[in-house]
Amino acid sequence: MWSVGLAGDRLPAPRRPGEFALPGLLAAALVLSSCAPESRLEEWTLALEEMTVLGEAGDGPQSSFFNPMDLAFDGNGRLYVLDGGNDRVQVFDAEGKYLATRGRSGSGPGDLSRPSGMWVYPDGELLVADTGNGRIQRYGPSGEPLPAMKLDFLPLDVVGTDRRLFVLRLPPPTYVYGPDPTPLVQVFDRDGLALGAHVTPETAEVGILYFLLNTLRIAAAPGGGFALANTHVYSRIRLFDAAGNPQREIPTLYKAAALAPLGRLPKLLNDESLTRVAKTALDLCWDPDRGMYWVLSGYVDRTREGEWVTARELYRYDADGNYRGTIVLPFRAVAVAASPDRTLWLLDEEGLAHRFRLRDPDVAPIF
Repeated sequence: MWSVGLAGDRLPAPRRPGEFALPGLLAAALVLSSCAPESRLEEWTLALEEMTVLGEAGDGPQSSFFNPMDLAFDGNGRLYVLDGGNDRVQVFDAEGKYLATRGRSGSGPGDLSRPSGMWVYPDGELLVADTGNGRIQRYGPSGEPLPAMKLDFLPLDVVGTDRRLFVLRLPPPTYVYGPDPTPLVQVFDRDGLALGAHVTPETAEVGILYFLLNTLRIAAAPGGGFALANTHVYSRIRLFDAAGNPQREIPTLYKAAALAPLGRLPKLLNDESLTRVAKTALDLCWDPDRGMYWVLSGYVDRTREGEWVTARELYRYDADGNYRGTIVLPFRAVAVAASPDRTLWLLDEEGLAHRFRLRDPDVAPIF
């Protein structure tokens, strides 16, 4: 059990872009102490300064996002926004200037339908989890559609390495045809040849609970492997090597035990009981330049009016699982990505993409 204290004043209301923080900076100190005897006090303050916002009124149709799902970067620092509601990927330069579009609504070559995740290689080759079409849609570095990888399951996301693709499967939410034991991560080579499958689903008596237990987020891991974070019930990151072997588990911060205890599923299913299933990681990403994982939280805190709010905090952990700080966000976020220029980008639920500069205590002290 963690005890949590938030140091500092309440965040003021936004004044104008870039001015929603404590004197121009967003800052919070999160103090964590574990009840376990071997624990020790950790305190980190991470501060953000907003640099760019994409998707605001007046930005034009190319920067108007509807239900954006994911963010990624190529080796030149170009930003890719998976604009899920518009069935497209929008490409921008490092400063947020529109460059190109990949995909359009449909089921033909290069088309997309309800895409939910993507991977971008350093040279700009793009892989999209084309969920509605049941395939991985590929695009070349110049944006040309490449032959799609047809799948016999619905892909939720994809992580690529030099030799392999790790495709995260969307678990079926029903037991009409019985429990589905198919592993949650399917492995392919770069040409789409199946190589294996990993991560056995956890069982549950009811289909919706099976779905919640086995809905995950996937990210790259050091050494060519992959990482998985649970979106419900368990607050953890599981690391796997390139061969799919489990390596270690990182327990991550969870602050809403009073509302939804971790690891507990309701015996009686209704709208009220399902709201009390613990929500944990909404997104995660590996930041290779810092050697850190960023984890976008689920339930995080309660307002003075008694409302539980979600996805307003971003936690950071190093590769060894050590907690390395918290950022309190001024909006509810849905995705996070670390840019090669060491800035952070986040998507919010209103359809805006935000770019932040981070003042990092791991690099230099904050005065």
